Formats: sequence, structure tokens, C-alpha cells
Amino acid sequence: MHSDENRADTCANSPVVYTVEARCLGVIQSSRRRQEIYDVANSFVGESAVMPAIYIQDKIAQMREAPSSSLSERLERLKKAGQFYEQATLAGLEPKAYAKLVTKVTGLQPSVIEQSLANISHGLRHMSEILQAATPAGAVWEYSHPLVNSGCSLFSRRGEVVSIIAAGNGPGAHGLWPQAVAMGYRTLVRPSTREPFTAQRLICALEQAGLADYVALIPTDHKGVETLISQSDLAVVYGGPDVAARYGSNPRVLVQGPGQSKVVVGNDVCHEEAVEVVAQSVLSLGGAACVSASAVLVEENPGGFARKLRQVFEAHSQVQPMALAKKQEAEIYENLLRSDDAPWNYDRTLISEGCPLKPHVALVESASDSKVQRELPFPCVTIAPFNQLGEEGYKALSGSLVVTLLTHQKSIINKVLGDSSIANVYIGHIPTTWMDYRVPHDGYLADFLMCNRGIRIDPLW
Repeated sequence: MHSDENRADTCANSPVVYTVEARCLGVIQSSRRRQEIYDVANSFVGESAVMPAIYIQDKIAQMREAPSSSLSERLERLKKAGQFYEQATLAGLEPKAYAKLVTKVTGLQPSVIEQSLANISHGLRHMSEILQAATPAGAVWEYSHPLVNSGCSLFSRRGEVVSIIAAGNGPGAHGLWPQAVAMGYRTLVRPSTREPFTAQRLICALEQAGLADYVALIPTDHKGVETLISQSDLAVVYGGPDVAARYGSNPRVLVQGPGQSKVVVGNDVCHEEAVEVVAQSVLSLGGAACVSASAVLVEENPGGFARKLRQVFEAHSQVQPMALAKKQEAEIYENLLRSDDAPWNYDRTLISEGCPLKPHVALVESASDSKVQRELPFPCVTIAPFNQLGEEGYKALSGSLVVTLLTHQKSIINKVLGDSSIANVYIGHIPTTWMDYRVPHDGYLADFLMCNRGIRIDPLW
């Protein structure tokens, strides 16, 4: 391996330039083509390699032939990786420096990045429990298991190589794909061009823990992404509606996003009680995650609920740091929200550090309004009326990643639970941003990467 990545310029007045190179099978590879990386204040912070298609094809072929380890060995190494990820200096960055850098390029609050550092580490260290939760009761992972003598399911990979086309809106999404490594997949990760440092840190941790034969970091362009998807057996792709339209019908591709998560506030719950859960659902994770609530359907007095939520957001903005964005991004959001009942404007007072994105509440007259499905990468939520006797509100909930129901009414609960297009349903004081790696997130990743096959082995054979 090279040892000079992310080295600081030795000239006293020169800024540190952070670099992200490709890594595969424990070997670092640079490239002539480079992608510059800027923070939300539009300051240059570093650059990443842009690997060509031929490199990707060659590395996928090599990874297919790489040595294998057992499930128990992989789980033990993932546990070590969790410790390295949270505590070690990786790619030249100790944990605090990593968190500061990711804060600068994403604009998310430092607390969001620091919490993701702990969460991803926790997931790595408890991978055995995660796999157990996702494993069918009648299945085993290896044919050496004694249950095969009487017959059972052998939980089997659908392929050998999976590509991850990662998102850059926040580091939390990187907590999911290490499960593919646990399942025995050779896993190639294409980091986002905006924030490649979390993927780099995680791959370095996995390499140090002894899993270099299972992971690769592939910074590349759109052509390289197409090569990754076409040459891998399966792919997981993060993105918005355009990505869903492009890959949604491809059975080899699992599309992650958009979330369009929502909250329903029934007429049997007081607004003072509900508004705190809604605020937490919108504000935590910087409002940038797919599980962040982007719409609230209110059964009684939605206008009054919108006023209370605006008051809560205003109070929050006075005491908590806001997420930041580049000026160009803030101007796009401002134009998009210009037609709302209360137009949104970005705060221009801290322009040198990035544009603060104050939370926004829009009020519409119908659950069928297209703004109910609007999702922006900051705390932006639309309030709409909900009529449990009509179909409009239920149609608006269909396809949501998470729906939190703040109601005790069985008729609403049963109808929402009956819509299987809603991935996760939480009932009660549970924000849409609540997560536990043992609980499916848009299904278990194993639902896509694994399959059940019948097996029986004669014990006397």
C-alpha cells in the first residue's frame, strides 16, 4: 500500500489537501483524472481519483478469485473493524478530524456526523445479531450445520459481487452495506463525489481488520458507475426519483430512496403532544436522511398545527446550529419554495461559512398536492389535511419509507398496516428517524442479496 494518502503539505502556510484514491484487495491506486472536492463555503478541500472502466472490470475479475473466509471469521473481523472505524486514525484522519471534514463538505451539524460514527461502529460490532434478525427461522448459513441432516433451508448468496453506488447527503447510509461483506459478498463501493470520506474511512477500517479481499473503494464517474452496475452480479443504488425511474425495473438493482417519510396526526391526539415528535422527525439527522419526515397529514386543524410547528422550529433555530449548504444550492431551494404559502428564504448573514438552512413549514389544502411528496435535503416539511374516511390521505402515504402514526384509531392503523408499499410503520411517540439495525430499513438487505434453497445431507454419506 501507499503510505502518503491525505498527507499534509509541509509548507507552513499551505492548506491540507485531502485525497481519496481507489483501493482494492489492499492496494491503493491513483489516477490521472481527478475530481475536486469543495466544502459548503465553496472552498477547495481535496480531490479524488476518477477510475476508468477498464480498471473496474479488472478489479471485479480479481475479486471474484480472491481468497474466502468463513462466516465466523468475517463476523469477528467486522467486530474489529467497528473498533477501528470509531477510534483509529484511518486514511490520515483521526476521528475528530474525519468528523470535522465531513461536517464541512456536507454542511450537516457536527453532532449528526459524530453520532453516525458511533452508530456505524455499533452496527459493525453487532453484525451477528443483525444477520440473525434477517435470517429466516428455518435457514442455516453453512452446509456444515447439523440441521442439514434432517433437511432445512440453506441461506445462499444470489451472486458473488455487489456494487454500492453511495449517496452523499449524510454518512448514515454507509451503515447498511457492510452487511453485504458479512454475507460474503465482494463489495465495491463507489463513494459520492461530494462526500467520499466516510466510504474511505470504512473501507480502511475493514482492510485493517483483515477484510481487504472483500472490499474495494472505487471513485469514478457516471461511465464507471454504469460499468460497476453492469459487471457486478447485483447493485445497490442510492438516489432520488430520477435514479428510481432509471433502475427501478432492473431486478439486479436495489434502489434506495427517495424516502418521502411522513407522520399522521389523528384527531385523538393533542397537537402539543404531537408537535414534538414531528419536530424530532424533521430536524434530527439534519433533515437530510431518507427517514427524515417531509410531510405531516393532520386530521384536525392542520393550519393550527402548522403554526405550532413553525414556532417550535423558530425556537430551535435560536439555540441549535443549522445545516449549511452552498449558495447555489440554497438559491435553488429558495426558488423551489417561492410559491409556498409562507415563502422560504435562506439566511444570508453567514455567507462565508455556507448558507444556513433554517427549517421550513409549508401548508397545503389537500393531501393530493404534489408538495406532500416533496423531499429536500434539509428540514423542510409540508402540512396537509387528513380525512380517514377518504382515500386521498392513504394514497399520499403509499410508497413512503416510514410512516409514524400518532393516533390510537384502529381504522387508520389497520388501513396503513394493510398497505405493504409503506416500508416501515411506527405507532406512537416514535420519530420517523428512529432506527435499529435489527429492524428492516426498506426491507432487510438480505431480502435482496440472499435466497432460500432446500438442502438435506444424508449423515451416513
